Amino acid sequence: MEKYKVIERSKETGSTHSLINKGMIPGIVYGKGTEPIKIAFENKILLKLMHTGSFYSTILDIDIDGKSEKVLPKQLQYHPVTDKLIHFDFLRVQDDTKVTVEVPVEFLNQETCPGLKKGGVLNLVRREVELSCNANNIPNKLQFDLIDSEIGDSIKISNIELPDGVMPTITDRDFVVATLVPPTVEVETKPAEEEAEETTDDSKEEKPEDKKEENKEDSKKEDSKEESK
Repeated sequence: MEKYKVIERSKETGSTHSLINKGMIPGIVYGKGTEPIKIAFENKILLKLMHTGSFYSTILDIDIDGKSEKVLPKQLQYHPVTDKLIHFDFLRVQDDTKVTVEVPVEFLNQETCPGLKKGGVLNLVRREVELSCNANNIPNKLQFDLIDSEIGDSIKISNIELPDGVMPTITDRDFVVATLVPPTVEVETKPAEEEAEETTDDSKEEKPEDKKEENKEDSKKEDSKEESK
């Protein structure tokens, strides 16, 4: 496990604003029944860790001025206007600390999945699953093999193999993680111009009622001519 050097914040390290200007992000380490420690982490390294895809489920080994601590990222705070990272919270853990983490789900053999080859679509109901386990037993990801999956299949949490000692936090039901749904059929619609032309053509056609009215008018004119004679 790689060790990351951080500094403990004090009056000498300066204000939060000055730390950020120096490329450091202020944060705090708490938990395990000891006093919280204010620290600062190098911004570039922290951002790199955040983009690994498993930041919140990865135990970090940090060196606080020569003292080693194992921590689990718990919360990040961003500036409301600039959206830049301004603070972080780390939970201090030991190997047997019970933690709750969200772990991503990976679907294998999508290119050979029978349902997908027939045009089906993999609908991800949950991209991540919340798990409860010891800090030393956090899986990097969960995996499900789509090699035999067909259109109409539902992939539930019971279909995914979990490591020993790892349990989903939702225990009252066998929840769905993903489904294989039929392809969406697009209904062909006529262009607006074509519809307008058809409407115009229809309006030009003489209605039977209009023709009857015209015949009545012609008959009245003939009758009036006969009477005048």
